[in-house]
Amino acid sequence: MPLFMDIANDSVNKVHEELCGDNVEVRINDESVIVVLADGLGSGVKANILATLTSTIAATMLEEKMGIMDVLETLEATLPKCSVRKLAYSTFTIVQVFRNRTVCILEFDNPPLVFIRDGEIIELDRKEIQFQGKYVFETTMEIEKGDIMAFFSDGVIHAGIGNLLNFGWQWEEAADYVLARSYENKKAKDISMALVDTCYNLYGEEPGDDTTVAVIKVEERKYVTMFSGPPLDQEKDAEIKRLLKKGRGKKIVCGGTAANIVAREFGEEIVIDFNTMSDRVPPIGHIKGIDLVTEGVLTLQETVRLCDDYMNNRCGHEAFHEQNGASMLANMLINECTTIDLIMGNSINPAHQNPDFPEELTTKWRVTQKLIDRLRSFNKEVNIIYV
Repeated sequence: MPLFMDIANDSVNKVHEELCGDNVEVRINDESVIVVLADGLGSGVKANILATLTSTIAATMLEEKMGIMDVLETLEATLPKCSVRKLAYSTFTIVQVFRNRTVCILEFDNPPLVFIRDGEIIELDRKEIQFQGKYVFETTMEIEKGDIMAFFSDGVIHAGIGNLLNFGWQWEEAADYVLARSYENKKAKDISMALVDTCYNLYGEEPGDDTTVAVIKVEERKYVTMFSGPPLDQEKDAEIKRLLKKGRGKKIVCGGTAANIVAREFGEEIVIDFNTMSDRVPPIGHIKGIDLVTEGVLTLQETVRLCDDYMNNRCGHEAFHEQNGASMLANMLINECTTIDLIMGNSINPAHQNPDFPEELTTKWRVTQKLIDRLRSFNKEVNIIYV
């Protein structure tokens, strides 16, 4: 079974800058996962454009199976040079993980990548490539389950200069920080958020440089099968039972009608747990053989909001601390699985078409699509099965 790459990145802009001078590009296809972090020289619009150009060119060429030297030559020909330093305007770190578990790491002038395996920081066997007076470092090795790769722009090691620290946060200290987070069995997002937040605090909440962190954590695949929405043809209710019985991993049912179909087809009762009711979310239910049973639209809408908090406000696991259906659903989808098989019926609930209902209740599918988009932004694999 192929491994899953849990990927996350977070940034803070240099103080008073609207755009970040760093950029992260992620490409996922059947053959490999590509993550490029580029740091444009300086800050602001020019740095953002050049970092975006660098990361996009590199990711696109690697996705098209171009060689490393081709990538370097293209970047050399495309990017302008600093007239004083005679260097390309953008530094970069490239990580490409292939389906056969080989990883290729390419580093140019960014702080060295932090590679953690079995609770230790390991030194990479970097091969020096000289290209037109520059040195690029290449590492090729096999990855294993549990490996963590963290890489960042130099805003991380500059954090604290002239403020809390005389000489900034050294690479060894940043690496040890990532190592400490790895002991806590955190997700990639938790590690990237924590590292960026620490840098932000070291800067006294006024970053002197754009600061970006990317993290890749190698995991086994974990599955969830989720049923949301009844089928258009009621005769297909039996198909729902078959799909759920053969479904992979934990089972989730979302929606009152969906729960009634499952309970009837499996010959079980729905037991409502009123202890999980909140002001925004109806209570969950329990059906034997199903791991989580929730209400539909209101729960999905709150789940989307929690996902946004987790991603945009760097809330971490605190976003899912409440004991209600939305928190349980968000936690299961984000922290407890890598792949979601979503069974979606094509029937429209008449109650959701009532013009007297608020706009957010008029279509369940719009909310469901938002949730799918959020999950894919976390690099989750979402497979949709229509019935």
